[in-house]
Amino acid sequence: MVDLVEEGMTEREQVDAFAEDLGKLIDRYRSEFDLTIAGVLGVLECAKLEIWEDSRGDDFEIEFE
Repeated sequence: MVDLVEEGMTEREQVDAFAEDLGKLIDRYRSEFDLTIAGVLGVLECAKLEIWEDSRGDDFEIEFE
């Protein structure tokens, strides 16, 4: 696995790369399976909540610009 931080990617570039990959993954699953928008959003919401719960014990901070 390539350490993209060491490769010089800024946090914004990393976020953009993640968003692009996530979009491609969603598009792929929607084309390969019979998923509704509601189903996709439900899965994303569950993932969001799981990430949020897992991060509560960490030094997790949200920075607003």
